Amino acid sequence: MAILAAFALATPSSSVAVMPILDRGVLVVLVPGASFERLVSVPEVRALARAGGAALMSSRTSLPQLLGEAFPKSETYPLPSATTDLRFEILEFGLGPAPDPWSEFGIDIRREVAEFDRVGEVMVVVASSSESPTMLVAKDELTPLIVASGPAGSLFSSTGALHTLASDTTRRTGVVSDEDVVPTILGFVGHTFGGNPQPEGLTGSILRVVDAPPPFELHERYLAQRRMSVPIGIAAGLYVTLAGLFGFVLLGLGRRVPPRLAHFAAWLAMAVPVLGVTLLAAGHLPTLSYATVVPFLIGVTAVGTLAFVPLRRFGALVPPAAIGAAVLAYFVVEAALGWTAALTPLHGGSELDGGRFYGLPNAFIGLLIGASLYVAHRMNTIVGFVLIVAVALFAGLPGIGANLGGAVALFAAAGLWLSQRRLGRIGWKGAVLTAVIVVVGVVIVLLAHRFLTSSPTHITRFEESPGGLGGMWGTFTDRLLVGWRLIVLNPFALVPVLGLPVVLVVLLRPPAPLRGPLAAHPEWRDALLVTILASMVAYVANDSGAAACGLGFALGLGGLFYVSLIEGTWKMAAT
Repeated sequence: MAILAAFALATPSSSVAVMPILDRGVLVVLVPGASFERLVSVPEVRALARAGGAALMSSRTSLPQLLGEAFPKSETYPLPSATTDLRFEILEFGLGPAPDPWSEFGIDIRREVAEFDRVGEVMVVVASSSESPTMLVAKDELTPLIVASGPAGSLFSSTGALHTLASDTTRRTGVVSDEDVVPTILGFVGHTFGGNPQPEGLTGSILRVVDAPPPFELHERYLAQRRMSVPIGIAAGLYVTLAGLFGFVLLGLGRRVPPRLAHFAAWLAMAVPVLGVTLLAAGHLPTLSYATVVPFLIGVTAVGTLAFVPLRRFGALVPPAAIGAAVLAYFVVEAALGWTAALTPLHGGSELDGGRFYGLPNAFIGLLIGASLYVAHRMNTIVGFVLIVAVALFAGLPGIGANLGGAVALFAAAGLWLSQRRLGRIGWKGAVLTAVIVVVGVVIVLLAHRFLTSSPTHITRFEESPGGLGGMWGTFTDRLLVGWRLIVLNPFALVPVLGLPVVLVVLLRPPAPLRGPLAAHPEWRDALLVTILASMVAYVANDSGAAACGLGFALGLGGLFYVSLIEGTWKMAAT
């Protein structure tokens, strides 16, 4: 065992000769390269999970760094309103080349805790300080955290059920953030936080023990999702690309294309929103494997699309409106279920990664934009505007979507829709009207997060950015840089980013094969135009901008090919 950092702090009243019984003690044990299952399998660690709880920890920064900043080595304990008699130690263990290093590690923990026998109550925090090479290969970015408190002699019971941890930061049982560790320690030693549930100046929340088993099954699903999300995402992207190319070729062939083949290509394009919902709904599957996911994606997308084909008899654009309504209804159901599918979706990142623990995932903002406009185009202009505003509030309000970037994009969509339909174009008047709607909508969302919820959210943290407007601008620019880095890591994400302006130009200056269908359905053309413009806003308003605008691009492109191929008037145009 190698102790890299250790210190004990006590007030001058606790001399070695007298050895008084201290009120509180804290022991933090950091183990590099330990996975959740490996660490919890140690008998002594399992015993601590019985006395307290074990959880998966998502790291936004670095736990050793957070501990070092909060508890610097010094002769005095820099903590106001804390218990005066205190012992505090941070240890980092290095597993040596022993025949059974984990068994030796368990013995070491028991010995370290026993040294707190003259402390009234001790909090033991065991965590992995870094990922192992095996974890990195498996794309496992969740490390273990075990927290237990009580008299030192009561923490190693060999009987009883294991428990887990929860916090208001993640709002997920069994999943916590590394930012929660420091507030939990401060609360244990007696910091009152001025009566506030969240420590002032800290972004985390105090952990609590939940009477539920540790998240072994959730971790298994997370690892499966990490293995499958990239291949499945690439396959979905290829489908959208190939369906678009197929439609493009048919438009170029003109009169020579049989009507049935054109209609088939049109429904391939209109399957895109159904596929988007299916990629999220796959997170509800009992198990995640290619044997379960691939049939689910293909079957639900095909059946879900074909279910709307009979509506074609009522008009070419009735099926897209019905599909949009079904998509919105699904999002309402998903929000009522606590966005559980977003923990392990097959499109975009998992909410376990730490970027967004709950609410509307950024990767599905474009789907919400497109679906709302698919529905709005069949409504009176004002009614459609109210619908889009309602969807924007759904995206941004606490307890529902809590996604500020999504709300901004949808408020922009509402303003653009009202401008385009009422003014006939989006000029400077339309831009001013849209800006006013966005500002008013965002203010309503921010006020709701300030006064209607006591738990911290992604949006309240944005509101509390240090430095006033300058700090918020810094946060905004940092988010843009994050989005750029994601594109560098995944160049395929450039497709929607570069495709949005191309589709915009086509809508504004449609070529001959597209001109007739768009002229025959100006409300649909306006819906597609606003979808593309709002998706551009989504790119700017979110840190993962390429993901936020991706499905918006797909719905805009799919809607463009659908109306052109389903009507058949394009066959009369010169090609």
